[in-house]
Amino acid sequence: MDWIFVESCTKTVLRALPVTLELTVISFVLSLLLAVIIAIVDYFKIPILRQIFAVYVSFFRGTPLIPQLFLLYFGIPTFIKPLRSIPAITICVIGLTLNSAAYMKEVVRGSLLSVPDGQKEAALAHGMTSMQTMMRIVLPQAARVAVPSLFNNLVDIVKGTSMAFTIGVVEITAAANLRASVTFNYFEAYMILMMIYWVIILVLERIEAMIEQKFDVIYKK
Repeated sequence: MDWIFVESCTKTVLRALPVTLELTVISFVLSLLLAVIIAIVDYFKIPILRQIFAVYVSFFRGTPLIPQLFLLYFGIPTFIKPLRSIPAITICVIGLTLNSAAYMKEVVRGSLLSVPDGQKEAALAHGMTSMQTMMRIVLPQAARVAVPSLFNNLVDIVKGTSMAFTIGVVEITAAANLRASVTFNYFEAYMILMMIYWVIILVLERIEAMIEQKFDVIYKK
């Protein structure tokens, strides 16, 4: 074990950590927003949009992330030249968002359907509109149900950011790979990388537990 390399490589990888976190946070937020929109369209069975989103979900669930990134970064810009100026990190966010939202949609949809029909009918009977019922009655309860699965999706996004290096984004995987390719200390570099990912996931698991406890306190009142 080359401890001098371990120290220098750890510093190098940690300098790239903000990029990984940026990709993760932005992609997760955008994915969740898109998933909620798609799930609501499906919930209310809105024609045309429902069919369009169904094709989108099927496509992105049925194809790997790397080819999706390649299509967005290398493929589509060959036909639409203005897209060539879009930074690789932006393309990566778009790719992760489209990929993750396709999976999150089922999580959100399932959580919406978990709310008893009686509560929705009671809200409508008291004069609430369908949208008011959705915002005030359904979504707050659905959020509690969705938390564990959404955090699983968040973990998948964290791991998915490691694919960003395939289109030139220097996140922690790329940083470790670049350092290892110079000195050939691949074992040390990848062990450091895996430990950092592990710590990130452990932190997310702790945050998830805290949020679930908060929901339990709220719903016990």
